[in-house]
Amino acid sequence: MNSKTLAAAVAATLIGLTGISQAKDFQAGGQPKLKVTKLQMGIKSPATNTCPAEAKLTAWVFTNKAGSVPIYIAREGGGSVSGPYVVKTKATGNGNFMGTYSRTLEIHQPTDAKYRASAPGFKQLSNWVPLQASCKIGLGGNDQLGG
Repeated sequence: MNSKTLAAAVAATLIGLTGISQAKDFQAGGQPKLKVTKLQMGIKSPATNTCPAEAKLTAWVFTNKAGSVPIYIAREGGGSVSGPYVVKTKATGNGNFMGTYSRTLEIHQPTDAKYRASAPGFKQLSNWVPLQASCKIGLGGNDQLGG
């Protein structure tokens, strides 16, 4: 076997192996599987020292195509996990796909915690984000007035 024939055989083998590994990313019918490419989260803490107050939580899910992704929200230290919340992603232009989950959090007591989003079925975690509220000025409910 001459060197050109050997090089051609090696190249054909490598192309075949590459095709096999890429084929694993396709579902029946040749469509790529839904993949989460990035998961981000942010919390806008209350802008006041008065409680009760509201904070805004938002999670952004980025995928390779339109689809539904279940996410969970966890508190650092194992305090709690909530969800699943299904986020539907759709095209945003330039071949990008994104969906959001938002909710308003009611704050009734001093809070200094961190939270993050996860998409365990897609092996993705967001960054940890802080939620802080001092509640130095309590207004409203009878429980804070002692009556």
